[in-house]
Amino acid sequence: MLMSMTEGDAAARDDAYSVRHVARLLELPEHRLRYWSQTGFISPSVRRGGRVFYSFRDLIELKVAKALLESGMPLRRVRRSLGALGRRLPEAKHMLASLRIRCVGDELVVEHAQGTYEAESGQMMLDFDTQHLHREAAEVHALPWVGDQADRPEPTTAYGWFLEGCELEAQWDGSPVDQAGFEVARSAYESALQLDPELAAAWTNLGSMFAEIGGDDEARQHFSQALRCDPLQAEAQMNLAELDLRDGDADAAIDGYRKVLSMAPDNFEAHYGLARALLEVGGKVQAIAHLQRFCDGASGAANDDGDPDLQGRVEAALAVLTNLEAELRDS
Repeated sequence: MLMSMTEGDAAARDDAYSVRHVARLLELPEHRLRYWSQTGFISPSVRRGGRVFYSFRDLIELKVAKALLESGMPLRRVRRSLGALGRRLPEAKHMLASLRIRCVGDELVVEHAQGTYEAESGQMMLDFDTQHLHREAAEVHALPWVGDQADRPEPTTAYGWFLEGCELEAQWDGSPVDQAGFEVARSAYESALQLDPELAAAWTNLGSMFAEIGGDDEARQHFSQALRCDPLQAEAQMNLAELDLRDGDADAAIDGYRKVLSMAPDNFEAHYGLARALLEVGGKVQAIAHLQRFCDGASGAANDDGDPDLQGRVEAALAVLTNLEAELRDS
């Protein structure tokens, strides 16, 4: 029997890493990496055969982001630091693998044999060499994934409470009947916001929980607050658009989804929502284009995750596409 190299194996040999490999390497849950990608925080930059992978440059930014967030730095400052870091990182692969990134005083510094560069001020302890990260990345493909079962202490930072809220929300069944599950997750997010009222992601997740139980007014308030904290937070904008569509205001939904795509052009869920809204107002030609973008993006994600619900939506969208194209041909 002939054996072929999978696309993931080929990518790995060329410094391109799947979500699963990055989750193992950096000890981050896969759902958090996808959330960061969907919201435009840090997204995979390598595209091959309809799939996306993280480059080694992306790994550096993810490692720095994780350290900054775990230190308690507000998300908005982390975004600024990553932007400055990205502008200072060299393009050449051999140079990326021989850097040292650390803090000197309040400055995030990138060091290389050719010089030392200040990236952005940051109040945290960070000191790592990318050569070691490169070795770990090469090794992690062969490692089995073992979840951390150790008991965790109570969080002490806003981001720690946010992560606690994410875990508790995942355990909640999304039903108004499970009031206890709702309250413990809500309490964790609110603890995060007490420490950092500007943590937009916590406002967004709280809003999503209220929307799940039918509290649309509370949901809107939370999503709007998230956008006041971080105007570039695509997730909150998309959720507001979804509420508009649910309430029958297709024009407002179209405007909202287009704002999302202006921030995150590859957000396939926004393409899906925009297509649905356009169909409500008779925009069939435009809807076809966005349905196709949804199918292209979601198909790879469904295959990677083994998500039957997403795969089912892709199949339904393909059926709608076929019907729309036939209808337009016959008209």
